[in-house]
Amino acid sequence: MALETELKLSIALAHIAKLKNHPWVRSIAVTRARTLDLHSVYYDTADLTLFQHAMALRLRRVGTQWIQTLKGGGQMQAGLHQRNEWEAFVPREQLDFEILQRSGGVLPTGVKNHLRPIFVTTFKRNVRLVKFAGAEIELCMDYGEILAGAASCPISELELELKSGEPQTLFELAQALRAIVPCTPELTNKAEYGYRLFRTT
Repeated sequence: MALETELKLSIALAHIAKLKNHPWVRSIAVTRARTLDLHSVYYDTADLTLFQHAMALRLRRVGTQWIQTLKGGGQMQAGLHQRNEWEAFVPREQLDFEILQRSGGVLPTGVKNHLRPIFVTTFKRNVRLVKFAGAEIELCMDYGEILAGAASCPISELELELKSGEPQTLFELAQALRAIVPCTPELTNKAEYGYRLFRTT
């Protein structure tokens, strides 16, 4: 299990394009930027048992590999998201409960046989590791959409994920980015938007 600590920022798509190649962002990068095509399928029961337990279960395709992730618990304070995360590669686009158990993830009792796809996120992620104020932070620029049946909503956000250092540096980096382009704290994550969309269908 890992504790994911990240800050999300809402940003216009045009400003993502500007930020991608900004000289200051390049100057703090310690890895070259990569653009990934990410396709994620979120699972729950018909009565949304996982959602009611503040959990999210997904399969994500990155290139030709599938990654199974369960998120749950944690807290959100002043826009800072902290959640427990159990993540592992799986051989195919299929939930693997044995792998989930080995990674330490525990689902609510009785849900395994009732899980089904609820919504999908499909987006591009421009990602690089940056060093800022003594911390290492993964800077992700995401743009795409969330789909639930015939309904959809756009994705256009920044994710600042702490890899090492103090959480406060995420806010400091966000402030520095706001000096370049307009962006505001995003209090709702992609899964929560997906659930909102699902409940309107």
